[in-house]
Amino acid sequence: MKINHRIEVIDLLRGLSCLGVLLYHVRVDLWVGWWRITSYPQDYSSFTKAMAWLSIPTPFLGYAILLFFLISGFCIHYPNTLPDYKPSWKIYFKRRFWRIYPPYLSAIILTALISYFCHLKWGDVDWSVEKIVRVATISQNYPPGNGQFLTNPSLWTIPLEIEFYILYPIAFLCILKFGFFTLLMMSVVFSTLSIYLTTLEFQWVSYTSLFLWPSWLLGAWIASLHRKNKLSKLKILPTSSFLIFFLIIALSSRYQKWEDWMQYSCWTGFYFAVFLIFLRFEKSISRLRENLFFKSLAWLGKISFSLYLIHFPLFKLLGYLHIESFGEKPVNFLFSLAYLIPACFLAWIFYRLIESPVHQWSKRLIK
Repeated sequence: MKINHRIEVIDLLRGLSCLGVLLYHVRVDLWVGWWRITSYPQDYSSFTKAMAWLSIPTPFLGYAILLFFLISGFCIHYPNTLPDYKPSWKIYFKRRFWRIYPPYLSAIILTALISYFCHLKWGDVDWSVEKIVRVATISQNYPPGNGQFLTNPSLWTIPLEIEFYILYPIAFLCILKFGFFTLLMMSVVFSTLSIYLTTLEFQWVSYTSLFLWPSWLLGAWIASLHRKNKLSKLKILPTSSFLIFFLIIALSSRYQKWEDWMQYSCWTGFYFAVFLIFLRFEKSISRLRENLFFKSLAWLGKISFSLYLIHFPLFKLLGYLHIESFGEKPVNFLFSLAYLIPACFLAWIFYRLIESPVHQWSKRLIK
C-alpha cells in the first residue's frame, strides 16, 4: 500500500467544512440578519422573509471548523501509520512550514491591503498595524494583548494548527509507546485543565491546543483505523444513530446556550460521526464524484485553504461595496449566498497564483 495514497472523500469533507464556515461568516457583512427581518416584517417583502428561512442552519455552521481539525489530524498522521514506518522530522517540519506560512503571509498582506482601503474609503475601524504584526508573527492567540485582526478573525486557527504540528512528534512517540487511548485520555486531562483556567479569566487558553487537542487527535485515530481497514466493519445503523444522537445534543447545546466547552464537545462528536460515515462508505461516495454537487464540494475542498485564508476580508470588502451601491446590507439571503461566487473565484485565483505554485516549489526544494 502506498504511504499516502489520495483519499477522494477527504476533499469532499474539506469542501463541506469550508462551505459551512463560509455560510457562517457571510452573514456578518453581507446580510441584514434574521433579527432585523423578524423584528420589522413590515419593511420586507414576503419573498425576502421566505428566503430568510434559508439562513436557519447557518448559526450552527461555525462549528464546522472542528471538521477541519479532524481532517488535519487525519492527514498528518495517515502517512505514518504503516508498520515500522519511521518519519523524518526534519523533512516533516520543512513541509509544514512551506505548506502553511507563505500562503498565510500572502493572505495577511492581502487582508492588510483590503483593511487599509476600507479604512481610507469608508472609515473602517478594524485597521490596526499592531494587530497585523501580531498576526504575521503568529502570536495573536497569546498574551500580552492577545486578540484577532478583525478584518480577518478566521486566522486564529493558524497558530493552533502550528501547535498541533509541533505536538505531533510527541504524540507519535506516545502512540507507539502507550497507544491511542492513553494519549486521548491525556489530551482530555489537558483540555479539562484549560477549561478550569478559563474560569480563572485566562480566556486565551481556549484558543490553543490545550483545549482543542482531543479533536485533532481523534482525526489521527481515524487515520489509524482507516489504515488497518477497521472502518469497513462499522454498521450503518449504530453509526447513523451515533450521528443523530450527537446532532440532537449539539443543536440542544446551542439553543440552550450551554457552556462553550460543552458545545464544542457535542459538535466534535457530531463531526467525528460524519467523518466515520464518509470513510466507511468511501467507495460508494467516490462513485458520485461526477455528480455536480459532489464535484463542486471536491473543488471547494481543493482550494479550501486559500478560501479559508482570504474569505473574510473579501466578504468585508464586498459588504462595503454593496452598502455603497444599495444603501444597506443585502436584505434577501439569496443575494448573500450569491456573494459566495466572487469570493470562491478570487480564492481560486489566490490558489493558482500563490498556494499551488509555492506548494509545488516546496516539494521540489525538499526533495
